Amino acid sequence: MTTRNKSAGRWLRPAVVRSMVPVLLWILLQAGCAVWPTPTRSMHVGASGPLGDCADFFAGLDRQVAMSDAVNAGYTRVDQYPYLRTDRFTASFQNGVEDSRAFSAWVDRMQSLDQSARRMEIASLPASIIAVLSPVNGRKALFDKVTTCGSLMKNADLSNAGSRDWLRQNAAARDEYIPLRRIPVISQITDIFVSRGVAQWHAEARARFSARPPAARQAVRYAPAGKPEPGPVHRIVGHAKRDALGIPVYPDDDRRLLFRTYAPLWEVPAQGDFDRIGTPEWTADGRIHVDTGVPQTYTRLSFTRFDKTVLTQLNYVIWFPSRPKNGVLDIYGGAIDGLNYRVTLDRAGKPILYETMHNCGCYYKAYPTSRLRALEAAAYAEPPLIFNAREIDGSKEWMVVAMAPRTHDVTHLYPLPRGGQSEAVAYHLEDYDQLNRLPQTNGNRKSMFNRYGIVPGSERLERFILWPTGVLSPGAMRQWGKHAVAFVGRRHFDDPFYLDNMFRPNRIP
Repeated sequence: MTTRNKSAGRWLRPAVVRSMVPVLLWILLQAGCAVWPTPTRSMHVGASGPLGDCADFFAGLDRQVAMSDAVNAGYTRVDQYPYLRTDRFTASFQNGVEDSRAFSAWVDRMQSLDQSARRMEIASLPASIIAVLSPVNGRKALFDKVTTCGSLMKNADLSNAGSRDWLRQNAAARDEYIPLRRIPVISQITDIFVSRGVAQWHAEARARFSARPPAARQAVRYAPAGKPEPGPVHRIVGHAKRDALGIPVYPDDDRRLLFRTYAPLWEVPAQGDFDRIGTPEWTADGRIHVDTGVPQTYTRLSFTRFDKTVLTQLNYVIWFPSRPKNGVLDIYGGAIDGLNYRVTLDRAGKPILYETMHNCGCYYKAYPTSRLRALEAAAYAEPPLIFNAREIDGSKEWMVVAMAPRTHDVTHLYPLPRGGQSEAVAYHLEDYDQLNRLPQTNGNRKSMFNRYGIVPGSERLERFILWPTGVLSPGAMRQWGKHAVAFVGRRHFDDPFYLDNMFRPNRIP
């Protein structure tokens, strides 16, 4: 989860590794220090009347979710408000919701995030638990109570100015770095070596990257299934209704068209099954496996803030069975690998920025169009890797995301005219939330991610070396919203102000 690559570990000489063994043993004892999303309790727990009943309902539901290992870590709980959760983008409005309309829209958004997480948690509860919690109408009745109780408690809890002020001051998203691991001296020494490795990786990546098609290579291409549907994207985005926070609201059909318009062509030379895109699934023995017979791309809508406005972002996520190891001491290889390709649109629906990141948060790269100007010194301790890219017309062109075999490193990002792609393997677009309720062989459902937001079984050996950076399990695949993308300092993939920290608008006549 960070900008790093295989060259970043070349400073790890055997003598250095041996000297770190005592420290590595110590960090193993600290594994329990990672913070998972602990349920929060309402102040009304144990009280009489409807408020007490609802508070007890949420407490009981959270207890069963935790015991069933069905916790969804995608959003941060808000202390004392079990019906609210937040993320970095939503929390960024806490100092700008003084008027009642904006405050209501902000709280409604946090309630919607909680409902989204609870819908997935309820879907992951075993049938035996559902039969006890909601013997009549099952999961539907349980979620209906989440909605009605949440609204009842929200109206009661936020009826006075003091409680509203308290919420504005305390609704913050959890940092993805663990402070206890950033031990003075140890972390400072680690930062020095990691910074050298990152600088070397940047140099090598710049030498490999091209905005032109790769010359004469055999590769598999994946294209969206079905007939292309070019549509009035500029009208969809430009005329979108915005809520009191300025966030665009897209009906389902418009959202679907946006994702279809800017869906990429994936390109990767297939040296083995590990280079083929697939569908994550639970196996009978309780492991996550990627079925390459069913190629899928998972979509997630997100937003960011830039130049005093809210911009729309389209995320496209793919999964591979593994990044194969080059040997027993390969600290970066392991089971399950994946990539997130993101397109940021301006207010007119035109791309201004493309980004790629492995699903561990690793290898973050930004590709601005000519309408963005990179700052000479980005406001981050670990500078981001930035390339130039061309703005595409989604109705006439694809953006090809071309990767290297085995490592799945993005080496080319180039436009290609839409047309005959009959040789391409078809992939389907699926909502990212499907990953949070994958079917199991016993008939139940379970999230791909554990309570820490990590894909179990995807851990890498590098976690035993890079723990002083504060990142939980470096190299492991993780849930959207849990991506730290720097080892030195702090930087998150969903930081709502990262664009302002990296770019300025390049005003073009």
